[in-house]
Order: sequence, then structure tokens, then C-alpha cells
Amino acid sequence: MPLFFDDDLAMPSGNAAVASTHIATGVAPAALVHAVVGLGRFGSTHARRLAGLPGFQLRAMVDPFAALPLDPALGSLPLLRHVDELPLDITSATVATSDTAHADVSLELMARGCHVLVEKPLCLTVADGMRMLQAARQQGVTLCTGHIERFNPLLHDGCRALLREAARRHHGKRDPFLHFRRSSSRPGAATDSVLDLMVHDLDLMAWLCGISNGAPLELIDRQVSATAVCARVQIGGWVAVFESGLGATVPEAVIQAQTEGGPLALDLRSPEARRHLGMDPLCQQYVAFSRAIRGKSSAIATGDDGLAAVERACRILEA
Repeated sequence: MPLFFDDDLAMPSGNAAVASTHIATGVAPAALVHAVVGLGRFGSTHARRLAGLPGFQLRAMVDPFAALPLDPALGSLPLLRHVDELPLDITSATVATSDTAHADVSLELMARGCHVLVEKPLCLTVADGMRMLQAARQQGVTLCTGHIERFNPLLHDGCRALLREAARRHHGKRDPFLHFRRSSSRPGAATDSVLDLMVHDLDLMAWLCGISNGAPLELIDRQVSATAVCARVQIGGWVAVFESGLGATVPEAVIQAQTEGGPLALDLRSPEARRHLGMDPLCQQYVAFSRAIRGKSSAIATGDDGLAAVERACRILEA
């Protein structure tokens, strides 16, 4: 009897900082014949993980600028120059192009009937996001967003339960309940970090607190310096502070929360956050993507979730 990944990301409770995936026996669903579009740093990582991942058959890669030879782990997979060259049997694809191309490439793939996982951010404008969601509905395909922090081992069942209880007690209060800080050493304007980095934490807050995608963001205060953006916002009855920046000497990704037991700080880039059992967060995200395609419960960020994060990021940028 073949083995296949049946359950989505069972996050252990307690202090375990790992994520596990339940493996069951039975009739395995057909593997998704998959392509990766965009072979920069992120796209190449996606391709390497997919190359040996159960439930997926990596069939082709697309990048108009990538040079051969590719990573030896990818073997003799064809490197194509345009989505139009993809084999007709491709059923799903990853979009890991530059952010500016996410919408157009995703639309091309969905027009071919492909399920699509788009690296975050889903898109750069709300109008593009609406076009993408409409195309997914019209084509009857699944559109998801790669908000991989949802699969960070630190955010296991026990941690999420603690944060959600803290959220319950802070609902309706005007003092900040969560404080997110995220920075990168990459150069760029401070405002560029909002759709590049802060969008991660906007999605995390909504996911952790169970905030609906339609809940508007109220901007209470915003400060922009040469290196960072700091916004105090209210979403769905909770107040939080978001900070993001580029050009940092020491990159960071930290969540601070006010819990019943006192302040809690989570360093999402700590060694503990990088430990995993069996499958790393990116592979776990693909298991969740496969489940979403099959209509099963999944922790993956949907296209609607991705657009909600983009819309809130744009609200902060436009203030």
C-alpha cells in the first residue's frame, strides 16, 4: 500500500518547536504535475524542494533569464523561456517571479487551467488581486499565497492557542496586543518593506486572531524614517504595531505579545524556528496547497487571504 501525506500540518502542542505531517496508508491521490515559474533565489529553492516531494511531479521550470547549468538536484528537467511553452499536462504551478509579474503570470497559468501558488505578496495592487481572484473562480482553479510564516515551527498548536487566548482577552481594547518587527539587510527604500516584509505580519495577525478578510484596517498612527516604517493599526477589534525596514545591519523577525502570563517574545529567525522534523516549512506549505486543491481543510493562505494582506499593506502605504 503506498504512503501519502493525508493530514495537513499537525502542529504539536506543548513546547515542541517542530511541525509534523501525519502519514496514512491508502490510495494515494494522483500527483500534481507541477511547474515553477521564476528561478531566482526563492524559485530555485521551491524547485529543489519539489523535486523529491511526494504528491508532486516537478515537470518543468520557466525563466526567460536563467542560465544553464541549473542545480544538479534538478537533473534534466526542461528549462523553458515562457509559460506558453509548458506541456499541456501541467496541473499546478508556483509563481516565484519578481513581484511586479505575479499577477500577469498567474493569470496566464490560470487561463491554462492550472492551480497556482504565488509567492508573497500575492500582487502589488488591489485591482490586480481582484482580477486574480475572479480568474480563479471563472477557471475553477485553486489560488493560494505563499505566506510561509504560517508554517514556522515556533507557531505550533500550543503557541497559537496561547496567542489566541491572549487575543480573546484583548479584543476591543485600545492598547497594542501584538507588536511585529521585521527587517532585512537588502537595500531599498523604507516603504518598499511594507509589501515585501510587513505583509507577512499582516497575514499572521489575521490568521492568529481569526480576523475576517473583509475587516478594514484603521490606521491610528504611521511613522516613516529613512530605514523603517512603523504603523499602529486596528483590525477587527484588535490594535497592533507593525515595523518593517530594509538595509538593516542585523535582520530580524520578531513577534511580541501581551499574554496572561506576561510578555511573550518569539524570534521567528531563531535556531529553534529553523528546526523541523521530516519536512521543512516550505514542503509543509506544499502539502497544504495539495490539500486545498483537493478541497480539504488547510492552513495555507488562500488567494483571498493574500489579497486581504495586500489591501491592508496598501492602506498603510497610502496614508
